[in-house]
Amino acid sequence: MTRRIVTVVVMSVIVVLAVLGCSGVPPATKAPVARPATTTWWAFTVAGAHPVPANGSQDTQAQAAGAVCSSGQLSSDQALGGQIASGFAVANFPVAAELLRHFLAGSGKAVNYPAGSQIARLALASAQFTAVRNEVTAAVMRQLAAGKRSVRLSAGQLPLPAFGSTSSDLYWGFRGTQGLSVTGSGIRKNGRYVGTLSYVIRDSYGFPVDDTLDGFGPPMRYLQTVCGAPQHAGGAHWFPDSITVTVPFNEPA
Repeated sequence: MTRRIVTVVVMSVIVVLAVLGCSGVPPATKAPVARPATTTWWAFTVAGAHPVPANGSQDTQAQAAGAVCSSGQLSSDQALGGQIASGFAVANFPVAAELLRHFLAGSGKAVNYPAGSQIARLALASAQFTAVRNEVTAAVMRQLAAGKRSVRLSAGQLPLPAFGSTSSDLYWGFRGTQGLSVTGSGIRKNGRYVGTLSYVIRDSYGFPVDDTLDGFGPPMRYLQTVCGAPQHAGGAHWFPDSITVTVPFNEPA
């Protein structure tokens, strides 16, 4: 061979070896690395309020012009209120007894029962709260299904529970409630919405003009308005009160 032919042959061998690799076998094509499946999740929040409106249970002044607090009726109605509170305690209505005594003391300071308290457990177990919870859950789910991550509930989407059983501490302490707020948060994960919601059931403890309440409503209203604190020493005063109920939120996405 001429030198030129030898050079061409040698160069061809080098190219073939480079392509085949050292083993002389074409390199295997690498299989794609399997990546672990990722779970799609995102966080959401819930908030809404149905404020307590101004109402007759919050009256602090005598409604009749020229009404004057009678010291004799003040003492008589105070004694009656104390007897009723003691009757509540004997009947195993401790919250009703506590709230009435707080009303008679006249400070006007708010009373709030936290989640997990006995009255909160009663509220959680009640049919009235279950109905409210179902409505709120449905309203939240409609917004989550529409892709909203910041759920806002209007007052109209927050129904107010009215506790109607006279055999319950809920009735004698709260009866028809006047406000509700809901807050909470959670995540969407593995095909479910999972989180926690807190319901704050709000009320004004006081006696409007039409609240007879087994006959002791009118004398309690007299203490609240005609002889109300702080205008009169020993007078009663309305106050805001509430029950907090915290529940899990766990719904299919």
